[in-house]
Amino acid sequence: MSDMVKVRELWYVNNKKLLNRAIAAATWLPNMGTEPVSHTSLWEPNEDGKFRNPCSCYDKPDDCTECNVRGFAGQCWTSTTRDDANGTVVRPASQVLDHPENWYYTEHKVLKERFEYAKRQAQKRVDTNKGYSIKDLSRFIMPLWMLKGLRLADPSREICSEHVETWARDMDILEELRIRSPRRLCKQVVLATGSPLRRLVDDVIVRDGNWKRVRRT
Repeated sequence: MSDMVKVRELWYVNNKKLLNRAIAAATWLPNMGTEPVSHTSLWEPNEDGKFRNPCSCYDKPDDCTECNVRGFAGQCWTSTTRDDANGTVVRPASQVLDHPENWYYTEHKVLKERFEYAKRQAQKRVDTNKGYSIKDLSRFIMPLWMLKGLRLADPSREICSEHVETWARDMDILEELRIRSPRRLCKQVVLATGSPLRRLVDDVIVRDGNWKRVRRT
């Protein structure tokens, strides 16, 4: 049995929805040179270590609804306000990735022991979910000491990047929890793991493991 587990971080980019555009724009100035990521999730594979379910036309996923939607396997951990979900949740990947064209991902391996520890901690946060932390979005535009002074810090609730960043810390990818924006977290996970940033819909590399943009000829 392998002592390593393959995991993915998901990075959401949608320039059509107002909220996503606002989050990406508000976090752009301190994170110039990053992708306009506005949401993130931790993608855990299924019991077989797969992120895709088998399909008869797997070689042509762009032409198959079964591949593109129900074909995604495993589950996603995040904090969200989507639909009836509010706060820290875990949901089937097939429900989260209903528009794969809006997602990027990073993929790498971590020690199984650290993964299991991180998963137990994440499950505790799901079980004690108190909702999504709208107030914590202020962390992207003011320092933590100011948030605490203004009583805007919200330690009992999470935002998406806080949840995924905690996974990264608990898996020994990042050393400390800083509540980074999705834009910044994406870049730092790529640099910490050496994992290229890929488009989910076609697996094309957007950034290499050194965060250099990959240009197509």
